[in-house]
Amino acid sequence: MSGNRHAFSQVFEARYPVLYAFALKLTRSQVLAEEIIQDVFLNLWLNRANLDKVENYQAYLNRMTRNLSLNALRNIAKHKVLVTDFGADENFPDHSTEHALEYKDTVSLVQKAIERLPAQQQEVYRLCHKEGLTYEQAALRLNIAPSTVHSHMKGALRGIRVYFKKMGIPMVIIALILP
Repeated sequence: MSGNRHAFSQVFEARYPVLYAFALKLTRSQVLAEEIIQDVFLNLWLNRANLDKVENYQAYLNRMTRNLSLNALRNIAKHKVLVTDFGADENFPDHSTEHALEYKDTVSLVQKAIERLPAQQQEVYRLCHKEGLTYEQAALRLNIAPSTVHSHMKGALRGIRVYFKKMGIPMVIIALILP
């Protein structure tokens, strides 16, 4: 599909209804499901140069839809926590800038935690969490067994949690950030 608009249109028409139904099932929101599917196809188009490495497009699109849906739900949960804790009190000062800085600090902490991982765990984490590959797809790309990818991912998540604990990050925040 590298650059072929016609092929992209065919994939879009064939997969949109199924992916939309999947996102709707996960999010229970028509608007959110539509936005997620738009993001899925936007990512698909923007990353079309790398699609020759994908063996199973259906699984790839399903995984991307699932990951984007879960990320959206995680962001909604974070927002609800903030609104519940701070939004109900009209006299409570606006700390949106402070929250944005705290979020930026948290993202920086996650990046530092990832950088402290062994190289293979970093690569597996990047492929599975950032690029949305399945363990099988990551295993093919890295030329290792899927069980090894699973082992590296467990080690990476454990390493990130340990780093957060050392930094004094509460478990509730860790649960919101990590799957």
